[in-house]
Amino acid sequence: MENETLRVFLQEAQDLIRDLKRLGASLRTVDIPSDEEYARLTELTNKLNRLIGGTASMGFSMFTPLARKTSVLAARTTISRETSIREVILNLNALISVCSMYYGSLEDIQELELRLADVEKRIDVCMQLLEITKTLDIKDQKDVDDILSMFRDV
Repeated sequence: MENETLRVFLQEAQDLIRDLKRLGASLRTVDIPSDEEYARLTELTNKLNRLIGGTASMGFSMFTPLARKTSVLAARTTISRETSIREVILNLNALISVCSMYYGSLEDIQELELRLADVEKRIDVCMQLLEITKTLDIKDQKDVDDILSMFRDV
């Protein structure tokens, strides 16, 4: 990976993490979200997907399965419903906190790769809380598309 490409990626990742922290903090005390709060939750999950997906696209292939899951998570949060998001935000904020420690250098991201099982557990909890039941079955883009088609039918 070229130094300039890596530098730009790390800067963008750090900017995303700052946004994620801000959004997560703004939702920390929310139980049943308003439309505005759902919009912030959707922005948060979209940016998380961009962070994880961007990491995968930079050649860190171990992030690819997580990117599929965060893609589904982001799609699910676009569907507003009268359900508490408190536990989801708690888990997302913990996930963001962990990620924030590992986007300073190439070595940091490689260190995060060793902790991806813990990151994935947080994502899986969020998916279960949002009633996404096929979390373990996501192996490729077709699985993501199948799950997203279920949301369109809701």
